[in-house]
Amino acid sequence: MRSLPVRPNLPFQTVQRLNAAVISIQGNANPVAEAERVFDNARRSQWFVPVIEALRGMTGPGERCMFCSGSESSNVEHFQPKAVFPALAMAWDNFLWACDICNRSKGIRFPPVNHPGERLIDPTSEYVWTFFFIDEYGNLTARWNNDIGDVDRRALNTIDLLSLDREALQQTRQYRLKDLKAKALDCLQLTASGMLNTDEVRARIEEWKIQPFQLDVADYFLNGPGKGEEPFAALFTAAGL
Repeated sequence: MRSLPVRPNLPFQTVQRLNAAVISIQGNANPVAEAERVFDNARRSQWFVPVIEALRGMTGPGERCMFCSGSESSNVEHFQPKAVFPALAMAWDNFLWACDICNRSKGIRFPPVNHPGERLIDPTSEYVWTFFFIDEYGNLTARWNNDIGDVDRRALNTIDLLSLDREALQQTRQYRLKDLKAKALDCLQLTASGMLNTDEVRARIEEWKIQPFQLDVADYFLNGPGKGEEPFAALFTAAGL
């Protein structure tokens, strides 16, 4: 999981269609069935294309899953499941772009409304590094929450419901971190020898940020709290950042 850009505004006509769909669901005697029908029809319609394009754009190069950052996205995911929250089945703010593995792992499981302390973390509206950190081995780990005197429940629930600790993800995070550290050290050596200038170091950092390989690791160490860890702290000093 990584922090994502702010949702873009959709075309006016698309917003109108979404709003009409919400009204249709809310006014139906069987909102769950209507939500399923309306979304299924929309997903195959030309008017829904701007929604897909906006979600794809938010994920960045490689369209890595908004949840795991490891697999290519292929599904419009309802953050709050339409089978449980049918009124949100066509809400733009409830759409994510996710891989099939995360989509199936989550299913319709979602902590109840009356358990806000356990709700899943939404990477499109919350800063994920408030809840997680990536350790020296590349593992995504829940942060300690001083308010409850325990590890953060929302982070734990998010990891559990989405299987963000699955072995393949842990392994690729470790490889990405190892690769980033090696690149950072190489960059520092080239800078010390005068073979790279400040602008060139900055350009390399920006390139690493968007490489479509476990973008969560790059986000943490090149955008987030991990910038203060070595060798990244020295790298940013060399870049004058």
